[in-house]
Amino acid sequence: MNFTCNRDSIQKCVMSADRVTGKNLSLPILNSVFLETNKKSLIIRAINLEVGVEFQIPAEIKSEGSTAIPGSLFYNILASLPGEENITISVSNNVCKIITKTKNITIKGFIPDDFPTIPIITEGESLTISSQNFIHGAKSVLMSAAISDIKPEISSVYIYQNGKSLVFVATDSFRLAEKKINYTGEPFSHGVIVPIKNIIEIIKIFESVNENILFKITKTQISCVSKSVYVTSRVIQGVYPDYEQILPKNSTTEVIILKQDLINTLKLSTLFSDKFNKIQFIVDPAQKKCLITTKNSDIGETEASLTATISGEPIEISLNGKHLFDCLNAITEDSITIQCSGASKPAVIRGVGDKSFTYLTMPLTR
Repeated sequence: MNFTCNRDSIQKCVMSADRVTGKNLSLPILNSVFLETNKKSLIIRAINLEVGVEFQIPAEIKSEGSTAIPGSLFYNILASLPGEENITISVSNNVCKIITKTKNITIKGFIPDDFPTIPIITEGESLTISSQNFIHGAKSVLMSAAISDIKPEISSVYIYQNGKSLVFVATDSFRLAEKKINYTGEPFSHGVIVPIKNIIEIIKIFESVNENILFKITKTQISCVSKSVYVTSRVIQGVYPDYEQILPKNSTTEVIILKQDLINTLKLSTLFSDKFNKIQFIVDPAQKKCLITTKNSDIGETEASLTATISGEPIEISLNGKHLFDCLNAITEDSITIQCSGASKPAVIRGVGDKSFTYLTMPLTR
């Protein structure tokens, strides 16, 4: 195998591929990046037990072939050649030579025949959405997914179609985020539950891609395809919680606050919160007063008054300040609305005038 390609192009792809490689002691070839040439392109591939990715970039192919190179080593070499515009790579007997104008580097590779293939999904249901819309939808709910793998269904992002919307949902049972993205493409009949770790990798891979993505969905896998990138991921074969039944249908108290005011207040207040990140959210419509208070016996306490538009009944509710803060990046509006139905019911946060994003955070009872 012998080819010449742009260093920046191959470095970006190898960086994404190396993130996918598994740190696998029993199967060291999974720590490598697979390279293959055809008549006009270089194919870069990586796979672990969860995700597989394949990139295709233009290259000047002098002879076809394939090899597998340790991923982290290969990326670090490419990152150490910032002044080089093009690089030439040749492979003979599993020995890879990287040649630039000023450097000559040799790497020992693996037998390419041992590298696993990435499954190509041809069946199942399809949907097409722009990469930026998909990333926006997924990023809006990531913060709410459970970190632990004890319950795989909630350590994931659930994606399904509802009318003319593609809906992204994540919950860790203490909070829930739902984001709706306009969708007028092919209808599909069932939702898909994608592990949060895999969604994060898919986002990173497609962040620099401004193209439509074709998704193919089966009961066990999902594939994401653009002009130059192919990604597969396993999906969770389970039933996602029926979260809609916990969405409050109405509220008894509503508060409208400037988002930046709340951000500034929470940055201060959470410095004084306890190990549960507890804040007291106090609303008194008669006094036109909205307060956030925190107290930590080891540090001190704080009370902050917020300028707000208030309607409904007075309430004092204990919330997780970090959970409240986390959702604000997903809201693009300048003002937010916080709706409550009692001190023991979840608080609902949305952007004013925007029904596409809904965030629930459960009250703290201890």
